[in-house]
Amino acid sequence: MINRRDVMTGATASFFTLLSTRMGWAGGVTFSDLLDLAELNETELAQARGAEEWKELVASGGIAAGISNGPLSKTPVSPDAVRMIVMFEVTSEKAYTMRYQRPVWPRGASGVTFGIGYDIGYVQKQRLSDDWKDFIDDKQIDYLSKACGVTGKPAKTLTRRLQDVSVPYAVAYKEFNELVLPRFVGVTENALLKDNTDRLSAASLGALVSLTYNRGPSFTIPEAKDPRGRYREMRNIRHHLFEKKPELIPAEIRSMKRIWEGNPDMAGLLVRRELEAKLFESGLS
Repeated sequence: MINRRDVMTGATASFFTLLSTRMGWAGGVTFSDLLDLAELNETELAQARGAEEWKELVASGGIAAGISNGPLSKTPVSPDAVRMIVMFEVTSEKAYTMRYQRPVWPRGASGVTFGIGYDIGYVQKQRLSDDWKDFIDDKQIDYLSKACGVTGKPAKTLTRRLQDVSVPYAVAYKEFNELVLPRFVGVTENALLKDNTDRLSAASLGALVSLTYNRGPSFTIPEAKDPRGRYREMRNIRHHLFEKKPELIPAEIRSMKRIWEGNPDMAGLLVRRELEAKLFESGLS
């Protein structure tokens, strides 16, 4: 059994890699325990942070742009779901204060990112202003707007020129909780149809929101456009909801691990899938 002391003292050289083995998953780690331990592994969390698949899907035309313009949902998700999503974006308040108060570039298809995972590369200036006008001043918004629409390596270069902006954690969390999270709840409800998601508990819905936050609303990508079956489980999740068989969903979430297994940089995604599966299961009881 992996314990907190081992992680903190470095006795587990790669905690995520160890946990992502079958032996690790079989060790009786609860959702809360796994979340607590994962939070101590900032390095591996950061490695997986640039792997937000919805951005690559938008860039490739796999899904329509406009996630950032989706409707704000009033449907709540569980506190555990909120904590998990925040952890995978900025790890913790302490880590945020040390590393993420100023704009960063997570890597890959990401744009300049600030706050709690707010990617400026996928919004237009008006959306940036609407989302942040109640949280930071107009001068900062205008300054950050240079990054609107800029993604990939150009965003990495631009990030260095935007370091005058600093957003405290309390401000970033408030914006995330009031705007970003409700928007992704709405995106999830739209992709899976609200009649289906309304039957889910706040924990189970929160698990699917986390999945959408990372992989995008890719539940409807047709098999014909997915020759390698990358989104097979996403389609299955939608099917299970339509068939009123939510108990089959945790297995689909775990099955997705096949996509990233063997890539040490993506070990954090294997842990994320396990957390989502455990959280969904907790909402079934």
